[in-house]
Amino acid sequence: TILEEGPRIEAGFRKYFARDTDHKRPAQGQGQLNDAFVPGATPAAGGNVISPEAAAAAKLDHEYIVLVCHMNVIRYFVARALQLPPEAWLRMRGNNCGITEIIIQPTGNVSLGAFADVGHLAIEQVTFH
Repeated sequence: TILEEGPRIEAGFRKYFARDTDHKRPAQGQGQLNDAFVPGATPAAGGNVISPEAAAAAKLDHEYIVLVCHMNVIRYFVARALQLPPEAWLRMRGNNCGITEIIIQPTGNVSLGAFADVGHLAIEQVTFH
């Protein structure tokens, strides 16, 4: 049921996708922040200002995590990672064995590199159910 599985899927999201810093929420006692101002931040190579946490993460090697799971879980993770409304996952369709790539930048920005891509399969191998 939703009461049993809801916390479980949210725990999975937080384990693999949640970022250490909430870049949308201002720090305690401060006004609203935008991309032009982050307390304690340093300019990046392109002139953008990034937080100290993001700067440290950018120096680390890239990390790839492979999750093999049901399309409903993937749709939930994509909707949550892109901060879409909860009902948005119902408008996403994917084939079996599709590859989804979610990219999380050191700044905390999230983008969808691919969703349910089946380019690695022959046409006769593509199935929906």
